[in-house]
Amino acid sequence: MRALSSTQQQSRPLTCCAAIIGLALPVTAQELPAPSLQPDLPVSAYLDWGVGISGEKVITTSDIFRAESDPSQDWGRQLQLGAQRGPIQISILQDLAMTQLEIDAGRVRGFDPKLVESLVDNHFERQVERYGGATNFTKLLNDWRMTPSRFRMGVTSDLYRSWWRDSSLGKQPGPTGRVSVDRYIRPGYLYSTYKAFAESVDPEKLMIVGGSAEEIILQRIILPVDEHAPELEPDAGLKKVSLLAEQLRAQVLEGEATFEAQANAWDANRGQSEPLQRTLDEIRGMSRTFHNSDLLHEFATTAQIGHVSAPLSFVASDGRQAIVLYALSEHLSATPPKPFSDLKVQHSLRTHLLSELDRRRMTRARLHLVQKSHLHPTDLRPVLMRHEIQGR
Repeated sequence: MRALSSTQQQSRPLTCCAAIIGLALPVTAQELPAPSLQPDLPVSAYLDWGVGISGEKVITTSDIFRAESDPSQDWGRQLQLGAQRGPIQISILQDLAMTQLEIDAGRVRGFDPKLVESLVDNHFERQVERYGGATNFTKLLNDWRMTPSRFRMGVTSDLYRSWWRDSSLGKQPGPTGRVSVDRYIRPGYLYSTYKAFAESVDPEKLMIVGGSAEEIILQRIILPVDEHAPELEPDAGLKKVSLLAEQLRAQVLEGEATFEAQANAWDANRGQSEPLQRTLDEIRGMSRTFHNSDLLHEFATTAQIGHVSAPLSFVASDGRQAIVLYALSEHLSATPPKPFSDLKVQHSLRTHLLSELDRRRMTRARLHLVQKSHLHPTDLRPVLMRHEIQGR
């Protein structure tokens, strides 16, 4: 915890008050407006030690920093790849706050504490046996920057959280011993969904009912300008790489080389990129998004197997330029959906509908937690609600 200078205290009057909010604080401190969550700044830029409150837990900057360095999470890898720290820390705050609300909700549902303690003990003993004794397991926990007590606390929290989620979805009984959520998919709803999916052109919906949309398989060669013409200005480099792409294309079409051999020699990934399997609608979207034209879509709809596209320019979000060649590798014809009487189709439909139903129910349950729980800073509430409504 660092001390504030007199200048900092004058310029940031909300800092200390916002750090720890609760019944013990003066009313005047509670009435102060919360600082804004600024995604372009690190969390520590607007709160000095306590980041905020979620339910009954104070989330500190130490929690944020610990999550950043947690090897089981993706935050640290994103930072290493150049992601801005501000948005990452705001995402961590959102995740920690929502997780704590779910844990608190599990605790207040009245699950038997003795049962929880017994399950935690059994899990801990199994881990000790799994890793060859208490000494080895303790060393492993040290490598994870965790103590045995913190490990047990984490398992306890995970139990309460999973019980709350499963009982909210009707996957297991609540604390009363009864399932309070209906998970039955009625036959009429199942059949109407089948008809809609069978008539759809969406490849994912068709796959659920045993069909498939028409798809194209493309191979590609990406030629980055800064790799193949680093000594030239961008426009001159782009022209030079375009000429190189034309030469590679001509060699393939004239039978002097295969597209695979050219990819192994010249592609940015040295031919290790996976082929692109897409519907024609998806290729149209790719063409407009990545190449700012319909040329790739026109190539996919008219080319024969083995044909190579004209060079297409591509500009990445960071301004780097590349030239891309595509080869039509395979054309997959559409297949009709299977009949509704197929039990596998019914099972696939039921699984899909339950998944969608669970997603909507969980969103509603989490929104309810956000609305009724104590959160600080107050800006955290609308941030979490938008996060849930837009999808995690």
